Amino acid sequence: MTPGRGRARRRRRVVALSPRDQARVARGQNPEDLARPDYEHDALSGPVEGLDAPAPGGAGSNDARLRRDVPPHWG
Repeated sequence: MTPGRGRARRRRRVVALSPRDQARVARGQNPEDLARPDYEHDALSGPVEGLDAPAPGGAGSNDARLRRDVPPHWG
């Protein structure tokens, strides 16, 4: 509490919004549409693209390594 005022002092938060988020807030929506996840643009759910993308099932993939390095007692 602030002396002499009798009530707690409110703290302000400074938030920098992009122009896109400012437009959403002006329409009454959440910034970056926080109400639902964006599965179309999720980094882990889409197909891998680019030059560094490993070929699925290729010699360098994790599946191939796991098949190659099976312990003897797992037969």
